[in-house]
Amino acid sequence: MASIAKSIVLLASMATFAYSLYVVGSLMMFLSTPRSISKAHTWIFNLLDNKSRLQTAYGPVVFDTLYLIGFIFQHSFLKSALVKKLLAKLGLSGAERTIYSLTSSLCLHYLILNWLPAQSIVLWQIDVEQSAPLWWTFVITHGICWVVIFGGSLVMDLPELLGVKQAYYDLKAYGPPINYKSGKLRNLYAHVRHPSFVGLSVILFATNVMSVDRLVMAVLLTTYMYLAWSTDQKDVAYQKNQLQRKKLELKAQ
Repeated sequence: MASIAKSIVLLASMATFAYSLYVVGSLMMFLSTPRSISKAHTWIFNLLDNKSRLQTAYGPVVFDTLYLIGFIFQHSFLKSALVKKLLAKLGLSGAERTIYSLTSSLCLHYLILNWLPAQSIVLWQIDVEQSAPLWWTFVITHGICWVVIFGGSLVMDLPELLGVKQAYYDLKAYGPPINYKSGKLRNLYAHVRHPSFVGLSVILFATNVMSVDRLVMAVLLTTYMYLAWSTDQKDVAYQKNQLQRKKLELKAQ
């Protein structure tokens, strides 16, 4: 009976894996598609001269902020010791990461589908569609950042990051996958579980139209990442050492 339950968890983890990739693809389109220029707008520095624009932005900004807070709360609460202990008591330790990935994807997907633009107030806007060099600069910048993020996800073991490996190991009674990693790598994973703080920050801020809703998103998510990711000198030294080892391996080939 237990093996059947664990098999169901494994199937659910694979479905979650596919759904998470779909949501990340939607996020790519949401953040990295060049936005159209708003002809009816007010520069954020001139708000006091046009209070009606400020009033029209209240609703979208409030709802968008609530969506972001909901996502941040889920992202923090579900990795707390309290939730981990609860799942362990329920016999769902092997599904912990799958549940985390699924709820994260659901919250993020809901945010993307229900996001309310507030382009009546902008900090800056650049019409990249009218300039090929600007358009390619925007696309290449975002493309490089996403490649760095995806590359980092593969290096950090994507199936484990999304919970598939944990479910499989639980089914085979191997023990948690993290137990098979070095102490230094476990220390790094304890401090940061997502790749490229810089890459995602660039994507958030390097938009051709920085409307007030996107400004709120960029500031809140960047602040959250900065506070949540607590790498230390040991983590930096470990990553430098691993990079040097990879370079030596490539030269030897």
